[in-house]
Amino acid sequence: MAGVKQEAQRVPRRSRAPVRQVRCLLAIDGVALTSIPMVLPSTTTQGWPASLARCVEIGYVFYGIFLTEVDLSQTTQPNLEAGRAYRTRDLRRWGANPTRLARRLVSEGKLREAARGLFYAPTGSRFGPAPAREDEILRAFFAGSPFVITGPPRWNTLGLGSTAMFVATLVYNKRRTGEFTFDGRRFLLRRVLFPESPPPEWFVIDLLQHHEMAGVSLAELEERLVATLREGRWNRDHVREMAVAYGTKATLSTVERCLDAAGPIS
Repeated sequence: MAGVKQEAQRVPRRSRAPVRQVRCLLAIDGVALTSIPMVLPSTTTQGWPASLARCVEIGYVFYGIFLTEVDLSQTTQPNLEAGRAYRTRDLRRWGANPTRLARRLVSEGKLREAARGLFYAPTGSRFGPAPAREDEILRAFFAGSPFVITGPPRWNTLGLGSTAMFVATLVYNKRRTGEFTFDGRRFLLRRVLFPESPPPEWFVIDLLQHHEMAGVSLAELEERLVATLREGRWNRDHVREMAVAYGTKATLSTVERCLDAAGPIS
């Protein structure tokens, strides 16, 4: 409410008890919404000096303006963190109507909509506002539930022959399955079992199980894995543990063959 105005006028005396009609005009951001008539008996200030009664009315008007302006300043000026993603419900800390607040912040350029009910505060750069990182958008989408980004961005760094490129980011999680688009970027979500803090050896097992998606033959993967095991790139115990906990029987059999072929640690 930008302010509360009172307009007082005498009401024709139709009864023995004189009354005063007070009309409160309610407005938000300078736009009048409605007015509320209230009838107060004149006996409220009967016998008071006129100046004192007027001070009571003025004090009431000031009190209403003061409270509403402080409340609006806190509601309409949220302290957004650049690069952070927000769900609509996250905005409740700054206002009773987070949906309306989100629309206004988007129109002001303080937020950008990544998907329905999902927003982020852009970061500044010399090329203009920059989007939030993938992991930050996913953090807000999953509301703190664990997830892991896998696929070519992780597989191709293992040095096992994978050079694939996906049009969608592969994300394992514990809640959703399907293809989603956030901020124009495509994500392929799969609800599968995975460690919350995956070691490098887990990504090796993940690649073995999805070698066809990665565009590399299993025979080539086995040859590269044996060579890197001999180089000591992987913790052999971790490779076996990840295969047992998260791989299929076929994957575990492949890992055992590679460990045997690599021979003892020199």
